Amino acid sequence: MTDNDIHRFFAPCPRGLENILLAELEGLGATELSVAEGGVGFRGPFSVVYSANLHSRIASRVLWQVGAGRYRNEEDIFRGALALDWPRMFAPDRSIRVKVSAISSPLRSLDFVTLRIKDAVCDKFRERSGARPDVDTAQPDVRIHAFLEADRFTLYLDTSGEPLFKRGVRTFAGEAPLRENLAAGILRLAGWSPEIVLLDPMCGSGTFLIEAVQMALAIPSGHRRKFGFEKLLGFDAPTWARIQSAAESSIKSTISLP
Repeated sequence: MTDNDIHRFFAPCPRGLENILLAELEGLGATELSVAEGGVGFRGPFSVVYSANLHSRIASRVLWQVGAGRYRNEEDIFRGALALDWPRMFAPDRSIRVKVSAISSPLRSLDFVTLRIKDAVCDKFRERSGARPDVDTAQPDVRIHAFLEADRFTLYLDTSGEPLFKRGVRTFAGEAPLRENLAAGILRLAGWSPEIVLLDPMCGSGTFLIEAVQMALAIPSGHRRKFGFEKLLGFDAPTWARIQSAAESSIKSTISLP
C-alpha cells in the first residue's frame, strides 16, 4: 500500500456519538462518510487513518476493510477469507487474533467461524511461503475482525491495536470506569470548551477532568502510544513521523482557566 491509495474504513464508537465522530473524521480529511449504528464508515488514504488513530477522541478503533461477500455457511466465509492476499498486508512472523461479531447471523457457532477464518489466513501464508503466523489471543501483533450480518460478511484489519479509549495515561481504574471516548463525547455533547468552568461533583477516577485537560492543552488522545498500523506491511514511517511532529508542536504548555 502507498499513502496515496484510497481504502475503505470503519470506526466504531459508543452509541449516540456517531454524528460527533463523523464531524471529527471529516475534520481529519476522511471522505465519503456514512453513519451506521455504532460507528462511521469512511474512505481515505492511510495518512487519514494515522491521523484518526492519533487524534480521534470518539472512535473506539479504526478498522481497515479488506474483504466482504455473501455467505450461506462457514465454508463460504472460509473461501472468502482464503481469497484475500494476507501476505501483502502483514508478515508471517506477526502473531494474529481473530474476533467475530454478528447481528442476525443464521450460523450457530461464532467460535467455529473464528477457527475457519484463522485457518484461511494461515493456509494462505503456507501456500505462499510455507510459513504461517502464530495465534496470540492476549497480545497479538495483528487483530483480524469479522462482522456477520444475515447473509453478508465483512473482514477488517484493526489499525489501532489496543482500543483507542485506552489513552495510556491511566495506571489504575476503579470498579466501573467510564471509558475515555464516552467521556469525551459527553463533553462535546454538552458543548464544553476550555473557556467554560467544568465542575465534576462525582469525579470518581477523574475521567472527565483528564479528558478536559487534554482537550484544553491540545494533547492528542493517542499521544505517545503505539498503534496496530505500525505492524502492517506498507507502513509509511516518514508520513507518520510528520503527523506526530505536527501534533507535538501544537500542544500547549499552559492555559488560562476561567
